[in-house]
Amino acid sequence: MEDKMYEGKAKILYNTNDVNVSLMHFKDDITAGDGVKHDTMTNKGKLNCTISKKIFEYLDTCRGISTHYISSPQANEQLVKKLHILPIEVIVRNIAAGSICKRYGVRKGHTFKTPLIELFYKDDELHDPLVRDDVILEMEWCDSTQLSEIKNQALNIHNKMTEYWNHYELTLVDAKYEFGIDHNGNIMLADEVTPDSCRLWDKDGASLDKDVFRQGTDMDKVSTVYNYIHDLIQADNID
Repeated sequence: MEDKMYEGKAKILYNTNDVNVSLMHFKDDITAGDGVKHDTMTNKGKLNCTISKKIFEYLDTCRGISTHYISSPQANEQLVKKLHILPIEVIVRNIAAGSICKRYGVRKGHTFKTPLIELFYKDDELHDPLVRDDVILEMEWCDSTQLSEIKNQALNIHNKMTEYWNHYELTLVDAKYEFGIDHNGNIMLADEVTPDSCRLWDKDGASLDKDVFRQGTDMDKVSTVYNYIHDLIQADNID
């Protein structure tokens, strides 16, 4: 087995023989509340790996979007470009749900006039706090050019993903995007795009994402949701 670089709540990164390539292993673990709520789900790693593979392959065809994805040698593994990950999570919201409702008293389901960007410092011990641009620059988590770039890329990706899910008659409520810098200094989308990292609602407003796990303990129901999203996009190709 390759040397382990990093292990998170849902994935493990390994070094490979290529200094510019990492192996990403998707785990069957599912967590919520900074890992306070934890369980395992049969085949979750394979489901999320395949979902993210399909979406990254789609995004790589879109103008102006670059991703870390290279290939998927196993059902629960991906080869990805080795990046310096920027410690900033970019959340783009079409509709109010989750933490923003508690933070500002916004009604769940409120539609924003334009996609709303929020930035969070990626640190589990600090519970990923909301941060302002000037804090990011002062702490030198990235520079002003990089910050502008990840915001622009996140909006572009989010617009494409909104269209993508509309194709399946699903509403993209919000999504988290993470970015990294390759050895040539290029900024690109990293991590994953799965029901772990976005909120999806069907036409009746029912959740088809990790909120099902956040709000309940029925793992059969959670598994049904992830399998549904997997099967939905596996059966179709979007040009």
